[in-house]
Amino acid sequence: MDDTSPLPSETEPVLSVIDDGLCEAAEAQARDLAAMQAVATAAQAPMLRFYRCRPAVLLGRHQWPEKELRLDYCRDQGIAVVRRQSGGGALYTDEGQLAWSLILPRAPGDGGPNLAKLLERACRAVAEGLARLGVETRFKAPNDLEVAGRKLAGCHVAVEPGAVLLHGTVLLSADVERMLHALRVPTEKLSPKGLDGARRRLVTLAELLGGPPPVAAVRDALVAGMSGVFELVPQAARADIAARPAPVAEPAAANDAVALPEGEEVAESFWASGGGLLRARLSFDAGRTRIARVALGGDVTVHPADLLDRLARWLEGHPVGELRPRLAAFFAAEEVELLGFGPQDLAQVLQRALARLDEQRAFGIAPGQANSLMVHGPEEFTAEEIARRASVMLVPYCAKMPACKWRRRNRCTECGLCEVGDAYRLARERGLRVISINNYEHLCRTLDELKRDGVEAYLGMCCSQFYVKRNRAFREAGIPAVLMDVSGANCYELHQEEQAYAGTFEAKSELDIPLLERIVAAGGERTL
Repeated sequence: MDDTSPLPSETEPVLSVIDDGLCEAAEAQARDLAAMQAVATAAQAPMLRFYRCRPAVLLGRHQWPEKELRLDYCRDQGIAVVRRQSGGGALYTDEGQLAWSLILPRAPGDGGPNLAKLLERACRAVAEGLARLGVETRFKAPNDLEVAGRKLAGCHVAVEPGAVLLHGTVLLSADVERMLHALRVPTEKLSPKGLDGARRRLVTLAELLGGPPPVAAVRDALVAGMSGVFELVPQAARADIAARPAPVAEPAAANDAVALPEGEEVAESFWASGGGLLRARLSFDAGRTRIARVALGGDVTVHPADLLDRLARWLEGHPVGELRPRLAAFFAAEEVELLGFGPQDLAQVLQRALARLDEQRAFGIAPGQANSLMVHGPEEFTAEEIARRASVMLVPYCAKMPACKWRRRNRCTECGLCEVGDAYRLARERGLRVISINNYEHLCRTLDELKRDGVEAYLGMCCSQFYVKRNRAFREAGIPAVLMDVSGANCYELHQEEQAYAGTFEAKSELDIPLLERIVAAGGERTL
């Protein structure tokens, strides 16, 4: 299917429109799958479905639930957790969002689906529909619509043999507090000020139109936008049960059956690619010379949809030294689409997981400790090499005692009341310059100064969520680093990212001093 011919020539350009009303998220996803099967076999004309879900989190096809969601909160609050057919990140949805699914046939000779163009086209259709309501939006690649920089709608894509599913949501209203509680890596805190910050990142039709719009009016506007952009003739919207595709059992989603459990014996890594976060877990044979099992995941979109699962199986059972050639052979033989990233990103996340073995040996640490490291820099710089070259140590202010008068100052008296004093002592004994990072802007300024001063490498501590979200700052500095994940009170887990960004986070994080001791010791002594 290309951008101008969404339908096989022998199919009449009729669009069947169905309104399922309020339903359970699992039922909605099952009906999407049934519709894809019906459209693929020509048993059903192209279909546009509308529905609203009772509270649920829609997990991206390749995501690992324990990494993305607060599962205990979802369970306690009766928020369903359902895996989508499409890739991308987790979404919270409820009655305040109008969801839509457009299912189109895809002929065998259509070639690659061009995921980016499909998403752009779907967003354009939604935008044209919203314009009929007097709401002008801007497309933000790859899959969002914004009004003055605030998100109003988003789209996702899934491609299966014979059919394409384009689906998304439009915010009629938004329960921001519940959304941020359900998602494990929120973008704002939950204090009143933080909720206001999150609301500033989202916008609803109710806000834009001065009140909640009739759902039918929004639906009809989207029907007009979809039918115009995809050149289809819509039938009248139907809500009768006979018109709906019968739900079928949801298939096992990629990685559900094969994702390795977290544990001390698993080598784990992540990599922030241009198309989203990639994750890898590896286990090895008894001699640690062969890869026993592989799990790949993340909030990415790929085609074919089972690509990550098949790549994982392709790598299993082979010597660790064959990882790169096996990876190259896989992509040489496969026709794939990776939205916003490439095979080199998969090589990065796998190689970083494999490097956990070297880090365990170099620092004399357990697998779980190695998994907590974030090694930043070119591949030729191992963690051990970075530790040797490091001349600076960056310490987060949030690891200091909340009442300490030095909490937001670039100093520590090594009073012994928190682990920061131990970090300062280790740095002093090694001859490292210590800098307490007080907020995100201070981090950016510090990295710029280190780069200007020709610093070869540094050691540091931060939470993994911060590293993922602010990865661009670390990359642009271009300085190799070994960063250690913090534990205890975490601004992301406590929903206080905005406070941490500004340097007003009041809780205390914890540093792994035994791990830091090992890394500092591996670097040897240094003279200032």
